[in-house]
Amino acid sequence: MSKTILEDAIQEELSFFLQAIHECVHTDFNCNRVLNNAVANIISSVVSGKRFEYTDPLFVKFMKCLDENIRNIGTANVLNVLPIVRYLPGDLFKFKQTLRNISMIDKEIIRPFIEDNRNNYDDSNVTNFTSAYIKAIQQRRQEGQNTNMSDGNLETCLRDLFIAGSETTATVLRWGLVYFLNYPDVQEKCFQEILENVGQSRRPSMKDKTSLPYVEATVTEILRCADIIPSSLPHSVPHDVEFRGYTFPEGITVLPMLSSALHDPDLWGDPRNFRPDRFLDTEGKFQKMNEHIPFSLGHRACLGEALARMELFLFTTSMIQEFEFRPVDGVSPSLQGLPGIVYRPQQFNMKAIPRAK
Repeated sequence: MSKTILEDAIQEELSFFLQAIHECVHTDFNCNRVLNNAVANIISSVVSGKRFEYTDPLFVKFMKCLDENIRNIGTANVLNVLPIVRYLPGDLFKFKQTLRNISMIDKEIIRPFIEDNRNNYDDSNVTNFTSAYIKAIQQRRQEGQNTNMSDGNLETCLRDLFIAGSETTATVLRWGLVYFLNYPDVQEKCFQEILENVGQSRRPSMKDKTSLPYVEATVTEILRCADIIPSSLPHSVPHDVEFRGYTFPEGITVLPMLSSALHDPDLWGDPRNFRPDRFLDTEGKFQKMNEHIPFSLGHRACLGEALARMELFLFTTSMIQEFEFRPVDGVSPSLQGLPGIVYRPQQFNMKAIPRAK
């Protein structure tokens, strides 16, 4: 699957997303739902070639289940440590609700996606993850190769992609709006750069990225400051590893603390300050820093990093090109987040003012 296919899916969804924002102009509104809908629809397009209308009853039901499961993950993880608690009366740890939601998502979303792609499969027109997976299975079988690829494995992949690819990107975009509302000078500087290099007659594309270094620096700083998954996910080592005088035995669980790099005062100087300029060199060009690892690093880094970075750039540039975002009654939202499976901002309302053209 090419980057063009991914960008096309994002640009298509952006049209619906921006229209939804236009319907809320000059009013106080909460962006959570429309952002979640847009990002989930991009994942849907990428994995199945299908998008939903935001008011589609099935999509509304799906988003409700997805949101509940993401919020329940932290509580349900108690069962990994104390599995016996699942037999307690009631549903104190939301385990039963989580299973019901997974069943609904599998039965009404994931399996129909797979069936639809199989029924309409065209070997010469593979344009989404599901059809690519089906093609890979068929090729291996034709070549007589043993493979563990299966419909069951595909279902798990699609479920993981929806969970991992929806909430995380939408959360970073919400944090971006929080920082723009707290730092209107950064928002205005981003707009001026977009105005000078892209204009307002067309929507920004990935080809514009090199000419928008301050915007890229701002997105990079949002990722660093938001730090939405401070401790990453559990990993293990395949063999004994010696590190700084310690021995990590084979199979030991390792929990990488990404915050230790993203907020290290020795690296950043003022890590708690939101300062996009730290990613610009003396000539004003974007400079990448190896210590910036919000997607982790190495062979087990986030597999959706390329898609997420593309979404963050295109959504940020398109939103700022189209609207000026202002806090309600001049009161900016809190920069203190809420802990959970992802570190997310507190609920907030805002105003979207269309830019003069």
